[in-house]
Amino acid sequence: MNFALAVFVVVGFTATLEQLNLPGHAQAVGERSSRSLSVLRDDSLGDREKEEALQSQSRELFRLLGILVGGSALALGLPLGIVWLLGQLGLGSFWGTIGVLERIDFLVGTAALGGFGYLAFRKLYPPT
Repeated sequence: MNFALAVFVVVGFTATLEQLNLPGHAQAVGERSSRSLSVLRDDSLGDREKEEALQSQSRELFRLLGILVGGSALALGLPLGIVWLLGQLGLGSFWGTIGVLERIDFLVGTAALGGFGYLAFRKLYPPT
């Protein structure tokens, strides 16, 4: 049962990340960071213009940080909360599930299966 609940946590975490589009938000952070760096390197802009551009970028970066932190907490907390509730009902063990999630064989297996699944998905549905 603990193994099944651990799989549920991993699948629930992944599904919530995707549902909240957290990978897309993380990509937006990278793009914003690159734009901020290009503003700093732009010699045609004065100090005042650079400051205004960087302040605009920083507001958006802080907004994205809130989305990523909150979304990550929700993505992890939701499936673990369900496992905890099931444990309270006597239908599973929260700490037993955590023990499975910490095992190296489970971590390697989910990483390998997740990587394979990602590559297969990208092969079937290439980015446009």
